[in-house]
Parts: sequence; C-alpha cells; structure tokens
Amino acid sequence: MTAGNKYIGNSVYVFGGGRTAYDVANGRFDCSGFVSWAFRQAGISIPASTSALSSVGERVSSSNMQPGDLVFFNTYKTNGHVGIYLGNNKFIGSQSSSGVAIESMSSGYWKSTFSGYVRRVAQ
Repeated sequence: MTAGNKYIGNSVYVFGGGRTAYDVANGRFDCSGFVSWAFRQAGISIPASTSALSSVGERVSSSNMQPGDLVFFNTYKTNGHVGIYLGNNKFIGSQSSSGVAIESMSSGYWKSTFSGYVRRVAQ
C-alpha cells in the first residue's frame, strides 16, 4: 500500500479527519480515517472508526503479521490507535505527533503500546 506515501510529511492529524473530500485533499486524517482512506484507494471498503476496524477481517497472531494487516496500539484506550503494517516492524498511520508517517514498532513508544492485536482484511 503506497497510496499514503504522498501524505508523509505533508499532512496533519485531525480527530475525525479523513472522512470528507476536503480533509483528504488537505491531508487531514485521524488514524482510522487514514486507514479507511488508504484501503479505499485499493478498492477495499472498511469502516473509519478504530472500534469498528478492530472487528473487520480475521484476527491473526502478531508473529504472523503481513504487510497490509491492521495493527492496533493501546494509546488513550485499549486498541485506541490503528495503523497499516508495512513489514520489517514498521507501520504507516496518522499519528497525533506527526500526521501521516512511517513508524518503527521495534523501539520506543510504539513498541511499548503495541497491543499485539492484528486484523487481516480480506483482499
């Protein structure tokens, strides 16, 4: 999934963002809005809320993660943040600190908050 790459360094985190044409055109996304938008670019319709995304597709073990899987983090609540796994312990998502960015899951904040909860969306 490379659709989101154009927003790296060119976007802002906005709670509730990514659900209107204006938001998308201006790179305004929250985490679940970005994930839903990115999948739509690939022709896959999934919800745009973190709680709804936590039940799409099938659950897979974090040891079996594959690029394109949804990865969840315990931020302000259990599974409160979602991103798209890219492989090599990295994910892309819209973070409140950076907007759309690629982050490492192998150290720091994202390692400490990764819940181990992973969903695979049928593709």
